[in-house]
Amino acid sequence: MSVIAPVKPFFTYAAQMRTQVPIIAYHCKLYAVQKGLALCKESSQDTTDAKNYIIRELEDLEALKKSMGDVNKDDLKFNVENFILSVFAQVDKEERTCEKVTKKNAIDFKRAGDFIMLLSLFGEMDEEWQKRKKYCTYKAGTIMKALKAGQEPERGNPFEPEPIK
Repeated sequence: MSVIAPVKPFFTYAAQMRTQVPIIAYHCKLYAVQKGLALCKESSQDTTDAKNYIIRELEDLEALKKSMGDVNKDDLKFNVENFILSVFAQVDKEERTCEKVTKKNAIDFKRAGDFIMLLSLFGEMDEEWQKRKKYCTYKAGTIMKALKAGQEPERGNPFEPEPIK
């Protein structure tokens, strides 16, 4: 297994969103490059291939940054938070209202949780984002566990009661 396997999804997200949401693509790649370098530094394995891959991605990251123009850090954080919040809300709503919970719902929760990790680029995540990250991880895991056991996954947030309508 590659040393940088834990951050490979972020490189994939960056490629998928490069044209539609370049700000998010940039932050996905930035997160992957930073964490990838840290993983290489911590690893006892030969990381030459991983480092070469990251260096190529770093060059592309610089091109992405130039294409975004001059944007201030607070605006970037605001855009990233809004994007993540909309993804999180959409994934959560879909899971609560879909006809049948499937593996796609679990993958969507994992992806939303990954996006939440991008906020660590702007400093420490506040408690609310940490709770959302934990919730995404929990939902992805419990959906997959239930599906593997042939059971219907539990819907919604088991830690917060549904509002009475």
